[in-house]
Amino acid sequence: MKSFTILLVSALSFASTAVVANPGNTPTVGNKKTENRTAITFETSAYITKDAAIRLAVKKNAPERVYITLRDAGNTVIYSETINKNEMSYAAKINVNDLTDGAYKLEISTGKDRVVKRLNLSSSKVETQRSITVN
Repeated sequence: MKSFTILLVSALSFASTAVVANPGNTPTVGNKKTENRTAITFETSAYITKDAAIRLAVKKNAPERVYITLRDAGNTVIYSETINKNEMSYAAKINVNDLTDGAYKLEISTGKDRVVKRLNLSSSKVETQRSITVN
C-alpha cells in the first residue's frame, strides 16, 4: 500500500479551497492598491484515502467548465477530466495505486482561475519478521 506525504503550497491544505477570480488590473486609490475581486468561482475539497486514491469534490458557483488534471514531475498528464458547464457539483475518486513514487500535481482550473495541489507519492516499506523455533 502506498503512503502519501502532502506538501503544502502557500498555506493551502488538502482540505477545502475557494478560488476567487483576480482581474489583471488592480485599481489604486492614491498610493494604495485596492482589491477588486469578483464572486467565488468554485470550491474544491481533496484528500487521499487509505486505499491509494484521491477523493476530489468540486462545487461550482457559476455555470462554466472546470478542468481537472493530474501531472507527474515531468509535466506528463496522468489523469484528465472536464466538468460540464451545467454540472454544478462533482465528485471523483482517482486511483493512484499503480503510480510510481515521485512528485505529482493536481490542478483544478477554469479559464480564469486555477488551484494547484502538490503531493509526493512514496511507497511504505513492509518489513517481514521471521522467527525460527527449534524444538
